[in-house]
Amino acid sequence: MRFFNWLDEWLITEGIQDLGIFKACFLSGNPGAGKSFVISKIASGQVWPRVVNTDKALEWFMKKDPENTWQKYGDKTKSITKELLAHYLNSLLPLWIDGTSSNPTAVMRRKGILESIGYDVSMVFVSTSLETSLERNRQRQRQVDEDFLKETYEQMNKLKPYYSSQFSPFVQVNNNIGELTDEVVISAYKKMDSFFKSPLKNPIGISLRDELLRSGGKYLIEHPDYEQSYINKLISSWYRR
Repeated sequence: MRFFNWLDEWLITEGIQDLGIFKACFLSGNPGAGKSFVISKIASGQVWPRVVNTDKALEWFMKKDPENTWQKYGDKTKSITKELLAHYLNSLLPLWIDGTSSNPTAVMRRKGILESIGYDVSMVFVSTSLETSLERNRQRQRQVDEDFLKETYEQMNKLKPYYSSQFSPFVQVNNNIGELTDEVVISAYKKMDSFFKSPLKNPIGISLRDELLRSGGKYLIEHPDYEQSYINKLISSWYRR
């Protein structure tokens, strides 16, 4: 597919012994919190996690077609995102899971999927005031309905204590105007850099990695206990409503 050839940054070149393999971080926060901007500030220079969301594919369609709408390209966008995630999981790549995380059932299901194939999982929670989120939303090309944003904002604040008890490390980043100082960025960077570079803790991942090393394998489906149909089931469960 020409889409994958065009996006060179999505090429899969990592090996089973590379830094960040079997590591995933959920990036959470309400619309307008500035999650993508925070990623750009705290991402490790030595580990290159792939970003899992629908924005990349949708932005590609927007560049090709100025009349692009979610109604027009939504199904294609979701299909491409699913295919990319399947490649990422098969290659056991480091991941940023980018979303609001306002649905705790879906978040915990996805966390369980990752842990079931050996991943260590963390969360970065990006916080802002409601006023800041609303103002940033108004400046976006694709705006979110403000009533939905307000509802999501309240829900995320209620979910924060729960997520902090379920993810380790759980890193909160304040991204109000003027609050994302060098000190805040460096602190979050060090924590996430340490997470992505730290030794694997998940015993499933350790066993799977060691088996692939012994057999000379690189991909999940090269392990005797896994096959492509299993990955397809994981993807279906990941996007189940």
